[in-house]
Amino acid sequence: YRRSGSSLWAWKGISNPMPQNKSHHFVPQFLLRFFSVNGSSVGLYNLRSGRIVTGASLKHQACRDWFYGRDGKAEHALGQIEGSASSVLRRMIATGLPPKRYSDDHRVLATFLLIQSARTAQAVAAAIEMANKVGKLMLRYTLTEPELLAVLDDLTIEFTEPAAQALRPAVMETPVILDLKIKLLHNVSSTPFVLGDHPAVKHNGLYSGADVSVLGLANLGLQFVMPISPEYAVVLYDEKAYSLGNPASNVVKLPSASIVMALNEFQWANALDNIYFRPGDDPPRWTPDHDRLAELRGNEQVSVWEDEVRLEGTKRAKVINVQTQRPRRALKMPLFRNRMSPPPLVNVGRLPLRDPDWALHVHRMTAALNAGVIPQEEFHVRTMPPQFLRRILRERAGTNAAITG
Repeated sequence: YRRSGSSLWAWKGISNPMPQNKSHHFVPQFLLRFFSVNGSSVGLYNLRSGRIVTGASLKHQACRDWFYGRDGKAEHALGQIEGSASSVLRRMIATGLPPKRYSDDHRVLATFLLIQSARTAQAVAAAIEMANKVGKLMLRYTLTEPELLAVLDDLTIEFTEPAAQALRPAVMETPVILDLKIKLLHNVSSTPFVLGDHPAVKHNGLYSGADVSVLGLANLGLQFVMPISPEYAVVLYDEKAYSLGNPASNVVKLPSASIVMALNEFQWANALDNIYFRPGDDPPRWTPDHDRLAELRGNEQVSVWEDEVRLEGTKRAKVINVQTQRPRRALKMPLFRNRMSPPPLVNVGRLPLRDPDWALHVHRMTAALNAGVIPQEEFHVRTMPPQFLRRILRERAGTNAAITG
């Protein structure tokens, strides 16, 4: 037998269900195509070598063999989600407008952003780094054989198909971010938006100087930003924490090249290997200088350290702290103005949440779904935010009135 993620098949007497398409894209080709001129190639800046290619084939970008596993299930599910997301993004680019709030397109966009932030090679690299650091630290306490301890640093601890395993939680967590406001940034400057190979980036300007991660989906002050073409980028943000542009408009025009450069820095800082651009755009105009690029990009994505804490009475215990997705101090999100002072970070277990009751409700429903207590259809109904339900009821009432008339 061979095990691959959740798939198990016998090698003898059963045909291999392996799909023919082994090259799996972690940035969809439809998104890369929005940065293409001819629909088949795109400009590429390689971060390791500094090499620039003006006609890199779309087919071979942001992909790895069997990245989502060999059974084809995750790849097939992604294809369905990408089909809906592609239609939504095309409408946004064609009309210059974001989806209406609490609409079906709103939900599709939010789901796509979450999946895109979890499915990339960069996200996998962070997961493997965490597994290595936490696993080896724990093994140092449990291993007693000197020979094993001596070779521990030479070992690599990895997850089985981490990209595929990250997709389902991302879909299940979509209800947590459906309260975020959507706006479309329209770039009318001389500097284009660029696209990294980890394009959906989370930030929290309210806690930009925090020493702990405040990029949880339910955290107060969360921001999402992703370019969708050289002229447009979509942002989702906590409107209680920030104001952005004209309150009466869901589109923000950007005539300033320096603001576009600041937004592009989020792509440079979070990409793993490549930055993509529209061929014909002049790279020196939008490429950070060497020192700035070094400041934006760090080698460490996960921090792991030990603390000693006091329990009841005089008892003390060691605690392993893990920090992932820490705010990058070099990055500053332009355009946003804080509407509130950030509540203090009391401790890691009590980070400020936008809506603690709703976050807890979604968490409980997810646990019930994973335990088999409720079916998937009931999960989706019971995690439908009230604003979406009201919109559905209004539409249904309008349809019934039209039929009656």
